[in-house]
Amino acid sequence: MGTNDRVIKLNNAATTPPFEGTMSAVQTFLQTYGALHRGAGPHATKTCLALEEAIQTIRRFIHAREDQVLLFTQNTSSAINLYTRMLDLHRDDVVITSSIEHTSNNLPWRYNTAATIVEINTFDDGSIDDADLEEKAKRHGQHFKLITMTGASNQTGYIPDIPHLARIAHEHGAQLFIDAAQLAPHRPIDMQAQGIDALAFSAHKIYAPFGLGVLVVPKILLENIPADPGGGSIDMISEHSILWAAPETRHQTGTWNVTGIIALAESFRLMNAVGWEGIAAYERELVRYAAEKISNVPGVRLHVPTEKYTVEDRIGTFPFTITGFHHAHVAAILEHEYGIETRAGTICNHRLVRRWFGVTDAEQRVIEQEIQSGNRLASYGIVRASLGIHNTKEDVDALADALTAIATKGPQLRYRAVPEDETYVPW
Repeated sequence: MGTNDRVIKLNNAATTPPFEGTMSAVQTFLQTYGALHRGAGPHATKTCLALEEAIQTIRRFIHAREDQVLLFTQNTSSAINLYTRMLDLHRDDVVITSSIEHTSNNLPWRYNTAATIVEINTFDDGSIDDADLEEKAKRHGQHFKLITMTGASNQTGYIPDIPHLARIAHEHGAQLFIDAAQLAPHRPIDMQAQGIDALAFSAHKIYAPFGLGVLVVPKILLENIPADPGGGSIDMISEHSILWAAPETRHQTGTWNVTGIIALAESFRLMNAVGWEGIAAYERELVRYAAEKISNVPGVRLHVPTEKYTVEDRIGTFPFTITGFHHAHVAAILEHEYGIETRAGTICNHRLVRRWFGVTDAEQRVIEQEIQSGNRLASYGIVRASLGIHNTKEDVDALADALTAIATKGPQLRYRAVPEDETYVPW
């Protein structure tokens, strides 16, 4: 697979490889793994103590307030779905979001709450319209209950001004929820200083891919009946009554993914040891370098202006296409001929990608019919390269060299389309 001895991992916005230290910590922990909250014995005790220490590490990493609690899920999507069900919102309540949120921060609000969803305008570079946000917050007045916004875009790297969002929400008696799936690996989070009331993120994007999502919510929400009741959520049940467990435990049902929690805490500990100042500075320089290298390749279109990466503070997610090539074809060539991992498609941000290609409503209907018939390659799309802390300028150079070769010489292998999988494979 590819001609390189080392796979070049440029799909970090999808998932990240584990740190060696994280793997080592997990292997050590598993030597004395025991029944968490469901057993007595030396290993069970060690597991409980390790869990409590890990939770405190995670809390410190995001600077959670004392009145905020951590709940653990499978991933960010499941965390946001849980959060929407925990809120007691009604049709007259207004939730403000952006028009180009990641699907994980879009669909849960449309299907798991009765609240009215109001979208603010956004620009083609992925940034939000602050003036429209303020106008709509004022317009909905006392009905305005929540802003829900992505902390960093998986598509454009845009990072909103989170304290500004918090100020607007709090001035109107509303709260701020941040989808931090892309923010947490790249920039420091301080829930107290930034005014974040609720937060969600995934461990697999923070160098701890062990199936864990984290939801941080105000403790007052725990007074409600759990949205997902199950084992551990009750103290007693009979034919006629239910005695719910204490608020701090009734929402965390079943056996916890303690291995995932341990792994996440270790990744956070390692990142803290390096220090955010160094991490952010390194990534900013790498982002600027990558934006210039990719945009300078003949035939390549970077769908976000280069200066947005070189001047603004954005994370390293780069959407691009090569003239004359299907996006999935480019990704396949990068994989099979150069050993470079990327991602191709609309990548959970369909509306923004559609905007980039100027697809009309009539064209959209035709595309949707093709997809429904099994031809997923009928969709418009981009290739996305995304950076992690482990990447280097040499990785970026390898990508730029590969794109140059593809754009000027074409593929070295022959490929056939696989429409049902939205991909191409070598003959």
